[in-house]
Order: sequence, then structure tokens, then C-alpha cells
Amino acid sequence: MIKKVKHILILSSWYPSKEAPFLGNFVQKQAELLAKEYTVTVLYLVMDSNTLANTKWEVSTQSNLTEKIIYYPGKNRFFSKYKTQKKLFQEALKSTKQVDLIHAHVLLPNAWLFVRAKKWFNCPLVVTEHGSYFRASVFEKWSWKNKIRLFYIRKHIDQLIAVSDVLREDLSRYFKTEKIIVVPNPINTDKFIPAEKQPSAVTQFLHISTLDASLKNTDGMIRAIELLLQKGHTNFLFTFLSDEPFAHWQKIIIEKKLSNYVKFIGPLPHENIVPFYQNSDAFVLYSNYETFSIVLAEAWACGIPTITPPVGIAKNLTDKLGILVDNQNPMSLADALETILLGKRFDQQEIRRHALQYSDATILQQLNQIYAQVDGKS
Repeated sequence: MIKKVKHILILSSWYPSKEAPFLGNFVQKQAELLAKEYTVTVLYLVMDSNTLANTKWEVSTQSNLTEKIIYYPGKNRFFSKYKTQKKLFQEALKSTKQVDLIHAHVLLPNAWLFVRAKKWFNCPLVVTEHGSYFRASVFEKWSWKNKIRLFYIRKHIDQLIAVSDVLREDLSRYFKTEKIIVVPNPINTDKFIPAEKQPSAVTQFLHISTLDASLKNTDGMIRAIELLLQKGHTNFLFTFLSDEPFAHWQKIIIEKKLSNYVKFIGPLPHENIVPFYQNSDAFVLYSNYETFSIVLAEAWACGIPTITPPVGIAKNLTDKLGILVDNQNPMSLADALETILLGKRFDQQEIRRHALQYSDATILQQLNQIYAQVDGKS
């Protein structure tokens, strides 16, 4: 007999930092989206190793969405930490009255909690993976603990979701490919919209990220800016928008005498970044690896072309959406920036249409179908 999912519990191995107001908060965004049609409870366990002396619960409810965050003191010993997590998680499950389906995010390191919740409520478990740790260079270095964790959870997942084709391929190193489906992260295409660009005397390039050197390749972008200047181009401004500290990079820009061509801004509330997209001539991504890249989808929704390597959802980027570059060759990026400076233009509405596949309505419809399927099998 097919039941109907009404109450969803959202779990995650990853907790969004309060210092990161607009980057990467995919769990909260999905929870808000699901709350349009379901009663949703989001549950986080967060270890505080520095300041917390006692366990602290924070519970907030708004309309159909309840968020429970349990902060607990950090312990040095592994088994003490595990015991505390287990006890608090059990209390949290008891406090959650009804759950028809669990939608969990990011398998490591807390996938065992997802299984405990599935057994407690005797309901389907859907897992969306966003993490980059399945890529070959990291997968080869996995600890035995992570291998055991993944071996344990595989048989308990009713549906595994990857947020992009790139991640689906990476996940196939550990899961059967036919068991994985792709459902992208949603974006608000009613908020991220094309608009008439404000007049500017210079070409505007935009980059938004954490500026993590190991993944975002900030050094490579700065080198490309230097190469662009060596080509004789000075009529541009490259804006780095980040919710992480950027003093280190700002110092480098000053030392390299690039301050007339580069500026740093942030942090900003998520809704305040829309005009930055709209007033850009091109959005620049230069990452070494991405599982999705929400900023690409947001730029396309605003009708902005992207300059990017073939990472995340840009794996099969067409020349209608932007320019593909080599993230190991800054001259490749400099050449692409030059192409925009020399007047290359794109069809704003065609770019916008491509982004609609990531709209809230489209993603919600896909999730509804998945929930109905796994619920019907339970």
C-alpha cells in the first residue's frame, strides 16, 4: 500500500558556519523549499571544542519548518565523543514526534546517525551527497574508519542522490552507478534574474567563493590578472566576493600593485549578492574541483556568461553559456578575460533558460517523485 509522505526529517554531517551567511548553505535552502509542501524538521549535532561547557539546545519553528541544533562540548577521546553523540541524538529523535521519510546530506563522517534515525522511525532514507571526498585524489587516501562507515550505510540507503554528473561518476567508485540519480541543488530563479546592467566605464569580472587556495585556485586567478595587464589591458575591475577572511589575499594584491584592478567585498547577506551578478560582464570560476557550484547556476539565472574550467555543472559547458578554460594554465584564463574585454557578448535570455533547470519548482518536483517512489516501496 502506497503511503503519503507528510513529515520529513533532514539530517546532515555538515553544519553551516554562522560566519558563512551565503556560501554553501544547501541544507537550509532545501529545508525551506521542502517546507512549502511538507512538515520539515532539521536536526544538527554540533561539537564545540572551544567555549562550550555544557550541552545547549537551540530550537526554532517557523511555519512548517523546525530547526533543532544541539551543541555539545568537545572531547579528545573518540569513544567519549561517540557516546555523547549517541545519547544526544537519541534524545533528539525522541523529541521528534512523527517522521515519514529522512533526507540526509553528506555521508561522512556521520552516516551512522542516518542509519540510527532510519531504524528508529522505520522509514525510507534518501541521501544527497555534496562532498568532494569521493574524487580520486582523496578517495585513495581514505582512512579505514571512513571505509567501514560507507560499507555499513550502503545497504540502508533507499535512494542515493548526486548533485551533478561529475559527482555521480566519483560516487560510482563506491556505489553502483545505476543506484545513483542526479538532482541538482536548487536556486531561487525568482530572485536571481537578469536586469539591465548599470553603466560602467570598465569591464566588470566577478568571483564568489571562500577563496580556499586548495580548491578555488585564487593564486591562479591573481596570476591571470597579472597576465591580462601584461597584455596591455587596464580597463577592467575584478571583484572577489567572499564570506571568509580575505586579508591574506588583499595583502598579496597590494604587494603586486594590483589594487586599481582588484577589490574584495564581504561578507554579505545572500540576497544582497544579486546586483553583483547583474552588473558583471562575466562571472569567473577557476576551481580545481567542484561537485556542483551554486554560483555558476546563480550567474546563469541572472543571464551572465561564465568563465570556468569543466568542473561541477560546467563539465559540458557550451559556448552559448561562456568560455571553458584550463585551471592549470593561468594564460588560458587571461585569454578568456581578454575575449570578454574585446567585446564578446552572449545571449542573456538563452543563458537564463539554461538555468531554469535548477529552479526551486523544478527541483521540488523531482524530490516529490523520489519521495513517492521510495515511500511506495517501503
